Amino acid sequence: MRAASPSALLCNALAGKGGRFAESPVVPPRRSTLVALMRWILLFLATIVLLILPAASAAGAAENSESGFVVVKKAAGDGGVNGPPVVTVVVHGFVMGRITQEARVEIYHLQTASGRGAPQVAGPDVSQSSVRWRSFTGKAYNGSGFRFRAIGGFYRVVVRGAGVYLFAGGHGAVWLRGSSHYPNADGFYSLGGRPFRSLPAPELKRSIGGG
Repeated sequence: MRAASPSALLCNALAGKGGRFAESPVVPPRRSTLVALMRWILLFLATIVLLILPAASAAGAAENSESGFVVVKKAAGDGGVNGPPVVTVVVHGFVMGRITQEARVEIYHLQTASGRGAPQVAGPDVSQSSVRWRSFTGKAYNGSGFRFRAIGGFYRVVVRGAGVYLFAGGHGAVWLRGSSHYPNADGFYSLGGRPFRSLPAPELKRSIGGG
């Protein structure tokens, strides 16, 4: 036999035994009736709260899990390939970019459970060497006119030089630094689809997808 819902129990309590309450416009002033009615009301409200809270929690979790993204274009920093980074990205997700002038790109594939997402680089004028950051070994790519990508993992990507275009998405953080000597010609960035802005100087850190 199917158990009655809290709302049905509340209706039964309001109707009274044998329909007498429905037939009479006056509520019998008995303490036991009021106590029973209050108990059913509290039970009904508690049931509603239990139904609402999981839905609210799920909505909040879905909002927090949304990925963010950052776009950098025509970026140029001070000091060329030996200067401070123009952009540094640490992200669970992906990083893609291209170099139109001369730059140095360091890619570190950080530890992941799946071990997926080996970085890829292509171009006619690019050299490769090994680099280290903390306990991680990565690859450094120097040259011009090449493309790079790292997809489906946890990465740290550091770019120095000029003519830098980059698109990254997922969850993490980005550090941006333009030129202090040429602030009006150091490139642009956009976070989460907002309008492009000139690269900052000094360095600016922003989260990607909640970090």
